[in-house]
Amino acid sequence: MIPTSKSVPELLQEKVPDVPANKKPVRLIVCGLPKGVDSIIHQLYVKDVAEVWEWSPPIPSPVRGEIIRILTRYFTE
Repeated sequence: MIPTSKSVPELLQEKVPDVPANKKPVRLIVCGLPKGVDSIIHQLYVKDVAEVWEWSPPIPSPVRGEIIRILTRYFTE
């Protein structure tokens, strides 16, 4: 697992550089055992939802042994 010092709420509030002001974020969150999270992310890749590298690094979950990964997309308001 890639270590991160930021919590999920901190990551969700973080500004992303170079995003126009009229774009608003929508986040997809996958939580669970690392093997299951990776499996879902790869299934979504096969379905052309997102590249694997677009997801956040694994973040420790409050549930022991589980991780969280976040994908952010943007829509125009």
